[in-house]
Amino acid sequence: MSHVTPTPHLETTDEPQGPPAPQSAVTARELTLHTRRGAVYGPVDLEVAAGSLVVVQGPQGGGRSSLLLTLAGRMVPDRGSVLTVLGESLPRRRRAVQARAAVAGFAGVDDLDESVTVAATVRERLAWLSPWYRRVARVDQRTFAALAQPVFGERPLPRVDSLVWDLDEVDAMLLRLTLAMAQHPDLLVVDDVDQVHDSVRRQTVWSRLEAISATGTTVIASVASFDEVARMRWDHRPEQVMLATGPHAVPAT
Repeated sequence: MSHVTPTPHLETTDEPQGPPAPQSAVTARELTLHTRRGAVYGPVDLEVAAGSLVVVQGPQGGGRSSLLLTLAGRMVPDRGSVLTVLGESLPRRRRAVQARAAVAGFAGVDDLDESVTVAATVRERLAWLSPWYRRVARVDQRTFAALAQPVFGERPLPRVDSLVWDLDEVDAMLLRLTLAMAQHPDLLVVDDVDQVHDSVRRQTVWSRLEAISATGTTVIASVASFDEVARMRWDHRPEQVMLATGPHAVPAT
């Protein structure tokens, strides 16, 4: 896997200083994961600046989901791996990282129940994030707008009485991002942006992820297409990580 951001070069000078160098959100050295079936990913060296957007590109079966879940404190890497996320050493401090890192787009982790409404989906997430003794009120359109507008941007919001089934791929993905951002995370990891199949519509998702990172939340998102970054429009071109490890991976070109 490639290095993401260069180590800032520090100089002593009497000239006025610019903004401080961004702190690192993720530092990984020799990060690996093996199971009884063999290698999942790694070794990975990674340096991600706080507040940046990083696009992890790799083939299906190349360990992208497992790598992102490791960075979010949800999976434990091999012994000997060196991993610090949001200033916390993993896996020892994984509960602290889990509280500050949100996940979205992971099959089997944050899947939406298509048979319920948007309001019920959001209320369930808010209840999960609230203390057990606090009752969560019914989610109306105004409540949903306050939560979802920063994620959806100028895109019209779904009606809260819409069934998740009726949402298109972009709105479904943005809803999953909204639920993740309800946690007010410092790190957001997003898996398989390809699940929005059309590249024109996927541009909307990338633009919104870029907007989220612009607010200071570090965003690490994965995609299968190796040329995804080149094909999309960006205000600031994101860092790229080419995941060319794992049992099913092919070298990046």
